[in-house]
Amino acid sequence: MKLVINKKTYSFKFGTKFVREIDKRLPLEQEGIKFGFGLSAKVVPELQGTNVNTLSNVLYMANLTEEELIEQDEIDDYIDEVEDIEALFDQVMKELAESNAGKLAMRNLNESLKKNKK
Repeated sequence: MKLVINKKTYSFKFGTKFVREIDKRLPLEQEGIKFGFGLSAKVVPELQGTNVNTLSNVLYMANLTEEELIEQDEIDDYIDEVEDIEALFDQVMKELAESNAGKLAMRNLNESLKKNKK
């Protein structure tokens, strides 16, 4: 995924390294034990809930593996000024759902949500 921020094009990749970074920074913790389910247990539900802090963190982590790095403050300012924030959330969710590293977590979470609605 690419975004133009401050007249500069940045790449964001939602791959295995991205998931590893999420698990490192946002582990699921139960009874003092940390599990690597940050994407499915924290990130995706918070993105679905339109949490802008999570959106900023996700974009920052998705850029960490790319050549042109962006600062967190620049992402925050971009989110504050973007004309269609809903479209940005949708774009990030779409990229996650299409990446090999994210598609299974997205599918499993969506299936769990469907079961809970019944």
